[in-house]
Amino acid sequence: MHHYHWYAVYTHFNEEKLLRDYLLAQGYEVYLPERRYWETVGNKRRISYEPLFKCHLFVRTTQTGLQEVKQAPGFSHLVRHGRYLASIPESHIIKIKTILYYYEDATSVANSQVDGVTVAVVSGHLTGMTGILPHGEGERPVSMEIDHLGYSINVKVPMETIFQTKVPSLVSF
Repeated sequence: MHHYHWYAVYTHFNEEKLLRDYLLAQGYEVYLPERRYWETVGNKRRISYEPLFKCHLFVRTTQTGLQEVKQAPGFSHLVRHGRYLASIPESHIIKIKTILYYYEDATSVANSQVDGVTVAVVSGHLTGMTGILPHGEGERPVSMEIDHLGYSINVKVPMETIFQTKVPSLVSF
């Protein structure tokens, strides 16, 4: 019986699309999350797309299939946590796809750079998701962690759609 899992693959610099296209041609299920941004070329502004997580893509395969993935052009290494491969839960692939469907201009940030209060999205397209709201005033992005990857996705959700999930502790005198 073959057990398919999503694995995070690290690519050589700017070779995410090369690896994606090669693996798709070989019959693999591959996901390269891309964000939308505005680019100026000459005097014109146009919409362009770039990988959300630089040098990363996701491939759904078996342990045996990983051996072929390692030989593909553009492959650098598999993302690991210590000695173990980073297997990404299907629910987190769906989470990434959902966020990018509604917020194409989302950005990514290393989890080590995320600090703030835990919030839940209580209305809107991302209802039920949780994240970290940085300390400060006014509009600011909510960072939604992608487990086993070491990154979060920054999303500018409306402030009225989030609710702080942790109540500050009361100090007794």
